[in-house]
Amino acid sequence: MIEDPVLGAGYTVRRLDLGADGEGPLVASLVHREPTDHQARRARETVDRDEKPPILVMHGWSDYVFDRALLEHLGRAGHDVWGLDLRKYGRSLLPDQTPTSVDHLSRYDREIGTALRIIGADRPPVLLAHSAGGLTAALWAQRRPGTVRALALNSPWLEMHLGSGVRTLAQAPVRLLAEHLRARPILPAGSSHYARALHRDFGGMYDYDLALKPAHGHRFPAETLAAVLDGQTRLRAAGPLPIPVLVMHSARSRFGASFREEMRRADSVLDVHALARAARRLGPDVRIEPIDGARHDVFLSDADARARAIGILDDWLETLAP
Repeated sequence: MIEDPVLGAGYTVRRLDLGADGEGPLVASLVHREPTDHQARRARETVDRDEKPPILVMHGWSDYVFDRALLEHLGRAGHDVWGLDLRKYGRSLLPDQTPTSVDHLSRYDREIGTALRIIGADRPPVLLAHSAGGLTAALWAQRRPGTVRALALNSPWLEMHLGSGVRTLAQAPVRLLAEHLRARPILPAGSSHYARALHRDFGGMYDYDLALKPAHGHRFPAETLAAVLDGQTRLRAAGPLPIPVLVMHSARSRFGASFREEMRRADSVLDVHALARAARRLGPDVRIEPIDGARHDVFLSDADARARAIGILDDWLETLAP
């Protein structure tokens, strides 16, 4: 383990070796917030039944774990905080690799499973997962019951725009294109609307590495889009999750060819209505919270919406039985 160059002092990162694919070696990156002396002493004195669950943060598509303020908040609240950059994302992207490329979302089982073993098999964490990471986390919880305590999903990409009909129509042609194109892009570069709402260089209030989270997003590999569509289909067909689930999302979506100021207080990436409909099918213990003024990443919103999202998360975490 070494000090994490992204988050700096107080955070370590370890490389998880995952073998290789046609582009070469594969790695993932597991980040850990190291407890202060006071927190470590308190953890040793805490009775096991009262211990708060660890939290493992998972990023979305064309993204990485970087929100130190959120990680610090969770750590100060008494949680053991971890973050995972998946293969070919962020800290884990190696030279000559196609960013975000994966042919099936179950490939990520390797790094998730390794991360959970390091955190501790007797300490199932809460997965706090964003966007495409929320879909991956939900699929893991379906396939690996008992390995996670609960899911906290931040604008999870559970469904395509306008719902399951669009996904059903798109799935077969996208699969055929993916077989031909593989890691080559299937979609043109995206707009910079979301980055314009977020990043300081474009008038937003947050700072992050635009090489790891580009303003237009990485080029979307054909096989990755096929993997997402397949994952959404499998999740819809699966049985209910037996664990508590929190789903947070913006109260509204705003799309368009040109940037509008209202996109600063809306989800300009996903259809929140399709997302919410899919979320209601996840299981019997699902809390869905639309947040007025939130962006696609609810924790990267203006101060009022961010505070509301953190308050909802804190409240829900307190409801989890030891």
